[in-house]
Amino acid sequence: MTKIDATETVVYGISGDSQESHYKFQEQYQFGFPLLSDSALAVSRLYSSMSDDKQKSSRTTFVIDRAGYVRSINNNVNIPQHGTEVLKTIQSMTSYEIKVGDLAPDFVAYDENGKGYRLRDFRNKRNVVLSFYPMDMTPG
Repeated sequence: MTKIDATETVVYGISGDSQESHYKFQEQYQFGFPLLSDSALAVSRLYSSMSDDKQKSSRTTFVIDRAGYVRSINNNVNIPQHGTEVLKTIQSMTSYEIKVGDLAPDFVAYDENGKGYRLRDFRNKRNVVLSFYPMDMTPG
């Protein structure tokens, strides 16, 4: 997990098992990340991560970027290689370059008076220009 931790990523395991079951499972295997109980399968349904018989979660991994966009869905998880595959996905999405036509990542930033601005608040309302520069009081 340390390589994934280094990417400032949080990992959660989610299943329909009880908290007690997760406690015992963690005790035995010590995964290094929290296991979340989805006993009503509400989160599994929300993420379309249900087994064919609809009685349990399917083995699916979602990678979500900082802006909240789903960047990868893997429903063909290779357990021995899973950590390596997830790390590669995270590294590729954190080093991506925005291209014309891509959806602009959402962000919140604050101006000189402490007023916050969220990009998505302007969506379908106004055009936005983001002009990046190296630092204040510098030419160019």
